[in-house]
Amino acid sequence: MAQDEKKLDGKIKGMDFGLLMRLWPFIRPYAGLLSISLLLVFLVAGLDVLVPFMTQKAIDQYIMEQAGSRPFIVFGAFFFAVIFLSFVMDFFQALLMEYSGQKIVLGLRTGLFSHMIDLPVSYFDGHSSGRLVSRVTSDIENMNEMFTGMLLFLFKDLVLMIGIMAAMLWMDAALALAVFAVVPLVAAGIAVFSTLSRTAFRTIRKKVAEINHSFSESISGIKVIQTTDSADAFLSKFKKINGEHYQAGMRQIKIFALFMPMIGFLSTVCVAIIIYYGSVRIMGNEISLGIAVAFISYTKMFFRPVRDLSEKFNMLQSSLASAERIVKVLNLAPVEDRADTGSGPLNVIETLTFKDICFSYHDDEPVLKEISFSMDKGESIGIVGHTGSGKSSVINLVSGFYRPVSGTILINGMDYKRFSLEKIRKRIALVMQDPMLFTGSVRENITLPDRDVGDELLEQALAQANCSFLQERYSGLDTVIHEGGRPLSSGEKQLVCIARAFAFDPDLIIFDEATSYMDSQSEKQVHDAMKKLMKNRLSIVIAHRLSTVKPCDRILLFDNGRIKESGTSEELLAMEGDYFKLIQKEKIGFFQ
Repeated sequence: MAQDEKKLDGKIKGMDFGLLMRLWPFIRPYAGLLSISLLLVFLVAGLDVLVPFMTQKAIDQYIMEQAGSRPFIVFGAFFFAVIFLSFVMDFFQALLMEYSGQKIVLGLRTGLFSHMIDLPVSYFDGHSSGRLVSRVTSDIENMNEMFTGMLLFLFKDLVLMIGIMAAMLWMDAALALAVFAVVPLVAAGIAVFSTLSRTAFRTIRKKVAEINHSFSESISGIKVIQTTDSADAFLSKFKKINGEHYQAGMRQIKIFALFMPMIGFLSTVCVAIIIYYGSVRIMGNEISLGIAVAFISYTKMFFRPVRDLSEKFNMLQSSLASAERIVKVLNLAPVEDRADTGSGPLNVIETLTFKDICFSYHDDEPVLKEISFSMDKGESIGIVGHTGSGKSSVINLVSGFYRPVSGTILINGMDYKRFSLEKIRKRIALVMQDPMLFTGSVRENITLPDRDVGDELLEQALAQANCSFLQERYSGLDTVIHEGGRPLSSGEKQLVCIARAFAFDPDLIIFDEATSYMDSQSEKQVHDAMKKLMKNRLSIVIAHRLSTVKPCDRILLFDNGRIKESGTSEELLAMEGDYFKLIQKEKIGFFQ
C-alpha cells in the first residue's frame, strides 16, 4: 500500500489542474454560484482598473484645464458611483464565494470520511491514526481556505494585472514597454518562489501529520509512559519531530522574506522608470501629467496583487499539498464488493469451509499455508497456537478484510465470492480482544445506527449476555459511554459487545481472544455468555487460554501457518503433542 501511494504521489506532483479535476464532483453542484462569483470578479477588476484612468481624466481635463465646478462635481459623482458599485459587487462576490466554499468543504469532508470507512482494512493497518485524522481535519481545513475565496482572489489578481498592463499600453505604449522590462524579473522570481515554497509546504504538512501521530500515540499510551518512567524518551522523540517542523517552517519564512523585499525593490525600480522616462516625455509634450500619475497608480496597483500573490500563494501551496494527500486517499480503491451472480439471497449461513487456503500480508511472507477445515451449523471450532501462527488471519479472511492468495472459502457449499460482502457480514458477529464501544449510550452501541431493534429485544440481549450490572450500577440502556468505554470495566465492556452480537442474531460468531485481560469472575461471566451465544450457531473461538476453547467441538492447533493438530480436547490430550504441552504449561503457570 505504501508503494502504491509513492507511485501515486509521483503522478500527482505538478498536476495542480488534475487535482482540481479530481475534486470536481464536489465542486460541480455549486458551479453556477461560482460562475456568478467569477463574473463579479471580472466586473470588480474592471472597475478597479478604471479608477486610475478616471484620475488621469480628472487631472488633465478638470484640474490642469481649470474646468468649472459644475462639470467637476458631475465627474466626482460619477467617480463615487463607480467606487460604490465596486464595493457592492465585491460584497456579493465574497458572499457567494464563501457560501459556495463552505458547502464544497462540507461535501468534501463527508465524502472523504465516507470513502475512508469503505477502504480495505489493510489500508488502516499500514497507516497511523494520527495521519488519518489529519486528512479529515487539518487537510480539509486547508482546502476550506482554498475554496472560500483563495482561488478566485488569485484569479482576480491575475485579471487585474492583465487589465493594468492593457490600460498602460493603451495610454502610452512607449512608457508601458519601458515599465514592462521589469516584468520578466517578476515572473522569474514568482517561478522560483513557487518551486521552493511548494517543497517547503509539503514538508511542513508532513511534519504536522507526524506531530499529530506522535501526540496521539503518547496520549493513548500515557499509563505505560508514566509507569515505565519513559516521559523523557518520548519527549525527546517529540522534540525531534517538532524541531524538524520548525526547521521546515523557517525555510519557508526565509523564502518568503527574500521574495517580499525583491518585489518591493522591483516596484521602486518601476516607479523610478516612470518618473525619469515619463518626465522626458512630458517635457517633450508626448504625454500629459495625468498619464504619468496614472502610470504610477497602475504600477502600485500591479505590484499590490504580486505581493498578495506571494501571501496567497503560501496558502495555496499549503492547500494544494493537502489536496495531494486527500486525492491520494480518494484514488485508493474501496473494498471491492462482489456482485451476487444468481445464488439468491444469503438468508442463513449453514456451513463454512476453508479449502487449501494460502494467505500472506506480504508477497514473501506466507501466513497461512494450505489451511483446510469445514464446520456446520451448531458446531464450534477452537483455534489455538503461538503468537504469529496465523490464528487471527482466519478472522480477516472470513470477515472479508483480506482475500486469500489461493484456495477457496465456501459458504453453504458455494464460493463465497458469489455473495456480496454486505450479505456475508450481516450474518457474522465479531467479538474482539479489545472490546470496542463507541461514544454514546449503551442502546446506541448495541443497535448501531443502521439497525432497528426494539427495546424488548434489547432487554433480552442484555439478559442473555449477563449484563444485569447495567441496571444495578448504571442507567441500563441509557448508560452513557465515553471515550475508551468508560465507565465500564474491561469485562463489562466485553459483555456489552456480546449483547450486541445477540441483538444482531448472527449465523456465524467469531471470538478473538474475548477473555484476555480479565479477572476470573469476569471471565466466568463472559464464558457463560459465550456459551449461550454459540448455541445453534457456527462458532470460531480463538484464544490463548486453553480453558476458553476446551468446550469446543473441535480444536485446531496452528503452527507456523499450518494446522498441526486437529480434534477434540480429549483426543488432542491423548496424542500428547503440542496441545498437551500447552495444557501442561498453562497448568504450571496457574500453580506458580
